[in-house]
Amino acid sequence: MWSRFSRFILHSPIQHQRIHGAAVAVLLLRLVEGAACWAIVYAVFAELTVRAWVVHFNFTAYAIVNLALFFVHRREALTPGLVWLDIAANLLPMGAAAHWSGGIYSPLLPIFALKIGSYGLIYGADIGVQSLVASVIMAAAVAALEHLGLGPTEAIAQVPLLARQRLALAFEVLILGIGVGGGLRFFRILQERESRLGIVVLEKQTLYEESLRHQSQLRRLSQKMLQVSEATMRRLARELHDDLGQALTAVRIDLGLIDRELAADSALRARVREAREQIGAILRDVRNLSQLLRPAVLDDLGLLPAMQSYLSSFGERTNVLVTLDTPKLEKRLPAPVEVTLYRAMQEALTNVARHSDAHNVHVCLQTMPDAVTLRVSDDGCGFDAAAFMRAPPPQHGMGLIGMRERAATYAGNLTIESRPGTGTCVELTLPLGATIESLEEGYGDDSRFAG
Repeated sequence: MWSRFSRFILHSPIQHQRIHGAAVAVLLLRLVEGAACWAIVYAVFAELTVRAWVVHFNFTAYAIVNLALFFVHRREALTPGLVWLDIAANLLPMGAAAHWSGGIYSPLLPIFALKIGSYGLIYGADIGVQSLVASVIMAAAVAALEHLGLGPTEAIAQVPLLARQRLALAFEVLILGIGVGGGLRFFRILQERESRLGIVVLEKQTLYEESLRHQSQLRRLSQKMLQVSEATMRRLARELHDDLGQALTAVRIDLGLIDRELAADSALRARVREAREQIGAILRDVRNLSQLLRPAVLDDLGLLPAMQSYLSSFGERTNVLVTLDTPKLEKRLPAPVEVTLYRAMQEALTNVARHSDAHNVHVCLQTMPDAVTLRVSDDGCGFDAAAFMRAPPPQHGMGLIGMRERAATYAGNLTIESRPGTGTCVELTLPLGATIESLEEGYGDDSRFAG
């Protein structure tokens, strides 16, 4: 888990940018630390607890590795393995120096706190914790060596206590200075981050407000399109019912008059009757199409009579037993609500006829003071509604998507509950308020579409 988290952190663009920008400061900090530790160990403890060439080799290796890591930092090519190499290359030389200069009483021990802080600041909290664990392990190893009598305790005793205290004080002052500098840098980084965060938050807020404006505009556009669509269908339904229907009726009547004027043995009489029957069938198709487009009863009498009329014809066409449960409405609902509920019922029953293989359908309309709910349930084969709404097939689903968009346009809520073998329940709830009332404009006037 540590390696996965480290890999995620170290491959973050922001993390790489921070490491890249801090590479020079990190190198200078480590060279100063190494030089100070080298000076103390070489000037005081060399040849007393360790050979001088070992001290030189230790800190030369320390400097070379940190120079190499500097170029890695600049290339932004860090990996978890390189981070652990960085930790080891920095802590092992310092652990050896602490061992030579007094073990757990060494004046160099504060360097480990600075190391941990720098790792946490530059690499992130998780790498800082890893460096802390490594430092604790190293301190335990130094203490174990001393406990086993492998430490240079007797040789260190030859260094006066006052001298060791002064070394510790001087080194702590150096560490304090470096820590103050690092702290100031840390606060500056925090300030820059807060400034960038404030800019990002402001930009996100601006984008959010702009998206809300666009959503509002799209919602108004959708409302207008629905109004235009309904007005167009109403106009077309009237033209079919009144103009074309009347014309076909007149032709049918004229053919009836011609039929009566022909002689009983006339050969044309059968052809006239056949033409009259064909016109009658066309007239019925025109009336059915007019009802499908926009039933006149919906505009003239309201939602409940329109629902009763449609369900009656639906039952006759499909041989499905349909039951209707509706309240007594003291007054008509707003026009957008009636149209939306009627269209939702139409689409739900169309899906029942096409896909459900149902034998029974129950339609229920419930009204509340502030909302109205339409529920259409069947005992058909059902389907996976959740998967269907997430990714509807390209050839299907436009009706359900249209129902959902209509519901969203009028701040309503559409839910579809279905599982294979359990039937389907479609429920649409629309609010009754000032928002809906204000949308009635445009539903009652189709003069714009007059020829």
